[in-house]
Amino acid sequence: MKTKLLLIGTVLVFLSLFFIIPNKYSSMLPVFQLTEEPTVVSKGSHGKTITIDLTFGKEDMETFIKSLQAPYPHFFISIDWIKRSPSLIKIMKKKSIPISLLGQDGLKYIEDPNLFKKEIDEFEQSVGELPLWFRTKDYEFPMELQKTAWENEVNLLSSSKYWMEGDPFPKLEKGDILSVPLHQEERIDIKQLNQLLKSDSLLSVEQNIFGLTTKSKTIPD
Repeated sequence: MKTKLLLIGTVLVFLSLFFIIPNKYSSMLPVFQLTEEPTVVSKGSHGKTITIDLTFGKEDMETFIKSLQAPYPHFFISIDWIKRSPSLIKIMKKKSIPISLLGQDGLKYIEDPNLFKKEIDEFEQSVGELPLWFRTKDYEFPMELQKTAWENEVNLLSSSKYWMEGDPFPKLEKGDILSVPLHQEERIDIKQLNQLLKSDSLLSVEQNIFGLTTKSKTIPD
């Protein structure tokens, strides 16, 4: 009896370690609240990640998205662009390109406390799932927004470097999360962006920050 109990205890400990302790070889489904309290993540520690803030573009973006190859950058996309471009969202989902929500300026979420919930609901309706990550367009994250995001189980991501139009070609270091703007009023040249994407090995947001790999779902043709 003691031997049987010892064996059962050993198995339970092993299973607990398997599910609780992640490492760079593990794979997990996207989870909510990857941090233990309301906070804004801005830097990783395992590699280099490129994120793209997208609010403008159609034909050039279709060509760009179709040409992308893994490992992909992580897109933060405005609700307006998502609604205007359902066919491109479908292509991104088919290719398992990571998509998160790019919000409005941080002050908007103080002026309208219901705005955040409205946007993530619209994101879910258009993309088919809740966003795992969220960032504001101006990278301002008021405490009220941090608490609201936490309550709605969405993680906040800023960045450690921002590539502004006219800046030199960015040099990334281990742990960096780079933001690339693709807006009407501020836009990095797509050829330069493609050059950057091919110049270095990239990690996903989750791999860079937590050393985790997320499973992705593809949609059929």
